Amino acid sequence: MVDVIGVVLDILEIMLVLGIFGLIGGLIAFNGPRGLLKAIRNPPVIPVVGVRDMASWYTNILIPCTVLLIGIFLFSAGGIVNQLGTSDWNEVDAIVDYSGYDSSTSCDEYGNECTTSDWLVVHYTYTIDEFNYSGNRWSFVGNADGVSEDYPTGKPITVYVDPADDSESVMVRGFEGVLIEILAGMWFLVLIASILTAALVLWKIGFHLQPAANRKKALEAPRDGAKGLRGRFASSDFMRELREMKNFAGMVRRSQKDAFEGGERTLVTEIDGDPGSIVVRNLNDIMMPMSNMNENAKIYLDENGDNGRIIIFRMLGNIDGDDYLEAVEYIGSDMVNQRRINMDRNASDLLEFIEQALENANEEEKPWWV
Repeated sequence: MVDVIGVVLDILEIMLVLGIFGLIGGLIAFNGPRGLLKAIRNPPVIPVVGVRDMASWYTNILIPCTVLLIGIFLFSAGGIVNQLGTSDWNEVDAIVDYSGYDSSTSCDEYGNECTTSDWLVVHYTYTIDEFNYSGNRWSFVGNADGVSEDYPTGKPITVYVDPADDSESVMVRGFEGVLIEILAGMWFLVLIASILTAALVLWKIGFHLQPAANRKKALEAPRDGAKGLRGRFASSDFMRELREMKNFAGMVRRSQKDAFEGGERTLVTEIDGDPGSIVVRNLNDIMMPMSNMNENAKIYLDENGDNGRIIIFRMLGNIDGDDYLEAVEYIGSDMVNQRRINMDRNASDLLEFIEQALENANEEEKPWWV
């Protein structure tokens, strides 16, 4: 009898979780409580979702999430290598001095929409050959696990010390520190899979519970299939943000490219009518002052500021929801190149334009026999 009650309670708990997910999804899908009530009174047709469709959703969502996690791990490859190098560090007894939380706050460029992250830091001391040392490193790849109450002052703990440098220590040694971060990433994937499973189960239940007329319409409607689902997901905000992250990373990499073949030049500028100059070694040295531009900017590509080769930028403002910029390259009064650039979607085109203008300027200065 006890087992039956336990099973019933488990089922009720699962139904409660599914119900909460369903309520949240309904509020989002139908734009709030009023839209949800309207949909309940006049229910929409819920499409058919089959086994292939479910498999496609899992594939199209979990694989990009996995790739994202792998990218994060690769980004911290240096820390992983350092952490694996601690596998032969010596075990040493230590005492907790105190534990607390450090925090970091990041805001957007206007100082708004700030987010604060906190993490646990455990400070400890240990003694080797009558010399006292202190440390607070959990591992080279992550922060301390647990809460501050787990590490009261005076608590004895074990740390691991570099045999080549007694001042270097960690609280987690070798692959264990990497495994903790891998399991944290796996937990993220399990959470995403659980939410997706709940959504698909509710979708399936909703299809069978809808009125017979709606169910008939759903069965008769043409189905997108896996290809349609992939296309739908590929156009989602999540994938769009991933593409933007990839483009941004490419821009950062390209912005470090030498502008003048390893040398530098001082170029004359006019930003919103204010004269100035910039020392240019790479493309980023040109991009940075342009971030302060409100309306227009002019950059003379010769060091004397003469009317030789000039790049002029003009902000065109908001067009169809995106910010546009016009870039024009002149030789004297003759226009040789012009491009309208969507700064929200194709900001890397601006780097390409500047890079090409600099290459043109460099070609002009080479001797005729090169």
